[in-house]
Amino acid sequence: MSYKELTDRIKKNFKILSIGKISGGIFSALTLLLIGRSLGVEKFGTFSMLISAVEVCNILLSFRIWDTTVKFIGQNLKQKEVVSKYLTLSFYLSLGSSTISFLLIYLITNLYADRLFASEVNPKQLIFTYSIVVLFITLNEIIDGTLRVFDNYSSILKINIYQNLLRFLLIVSSFLLFNLNIENVINCFVISYLAGFLLRFFYLKKTLKLNSIIIKYPDLPDSRSSLEFIKFMLNAHFSNILNIANDKNLGVLAVGYLTTPYYAGLYRAARAIVKIIRRIMDPLLEIMFPELVKLYSEKKFKIYKRIIYDSTKLILLVSFALGAIIFYFSNSIILIFFGEQYIETIFALRILIGAMIIHNLAYWVNPSFLSSGNAKFLSITTIATTVIYCISLIYFIHQANHEGAAIALLIKNLSTLLLGLIFYFKFLKNKN
Repeated sequence: MSYKELTDRIKKNFKILSIGKISGGIFSALTLLLIGRSLGVEKFGTFSMLISAVEVCNILLSFRIWDTTVKFIGQNLKQKEVVSKYLTLSFYLSLGSSTISFLLIYLITNLYADRLFASEVNPKQLIFTYSIVVLFITLNEIIDGTLRVFDNYSSILKINIYQNLLRFLLIVSSFLLFNLNIENVINCFVISYLAGFLLRFFYLKKTLKLNSIIIKYPDLPDSRSSLEFIKFMLNAHFSNILNIANDKNLGVLAVGYLTTPYYAGLYRAARAIVKIIRRIMDPLLEIMFPELVKLYSEKKFKIYKRIIYDSTKLILLVSFALGAIIFYFSNSIILIFFGEQYIETIFALRILIGAMIIHNLAYWVNPSFLSSGNAKFLSITTIATTVIYCISLIYFIHQANHEGAAIALLIKNLSTLLLGLIFYFKFLKNKN
């Protein structure tokens, strides 16, 4: 395949996925805006902390499998039986780790929830309810990754739109029929996750049938191949645990724990607005990883490096333009969408704009680590950036509350970009 054919395919898939991400992002943003306005800063902060507590625990306890699935399926795409076996292994591992994660989150909740949250809510019950989504998160990621490998981005578009639209409609209905409270919001989120899983399962079945792939339970890869898969998965999962600094939820949880839920609400509001900048990167990241896996396995290193350079240049220009618009109108955006009660979030929002632009500029770092088989270097890099981020979070939150968390994220993203450039010049630049 020529470079032009590859870029044409990437552009086509990028357009499809971008429509889904942006449309879904609009409904997601409207959902958060309605929740933020209805609950007020303090309760919105508490809600954000509850969600963050579950999702941070899930990162620690549930195996990250999807990128390993993408790598092993992408390398064996023409061998249908092998693809079937790796998918079966992925689903078994996902079900096992998600169930264990759910049970451990329940146990941890009973021990520590009352220390983290105010007595005005029932944190144990709320966290237990939201923990149900843990049973679907990993499965959803595996299905999304599989659809990307088979170039089925139109299905991902539909899933993103339908799931986010359903969540928005559920929140609106709850707002109109009942008084919107934290419990109602969490129930709406759980229902939308379940609906998203059912949609994904439907489209996965169609995709596998179209490609003449039959899943035969419990037909697994041989022991050697299974061990290779699990070894790579554990490396990726270890890196993901260390890379918890990348997760928005850690910052929200840290702000709420080290200060009050009020500042967590302000920080979450700022993150909700700059999320649109990250949305630009998400489709490209999802498309590029399977493409980079294929190019590296085929030893097409010149195209591999060129596609990284060209895509990074494009995403930087778009991110900078969008960031400049949000920066200029930041005061009006906060007042119009969240209201005067969130006015203190403006400076944090402006810092986060810079952090998100740098984050997008470094989008290629993790995919290049994994696609080139350098999971160990990824682990080293994530240890360094996570330590930097955690130290920065503690120091700057004590100094500047929610604005301190934004500064810490900016420092962390700069560190990721710098270490990524070191990796590129050490391992990739001279490959031809």
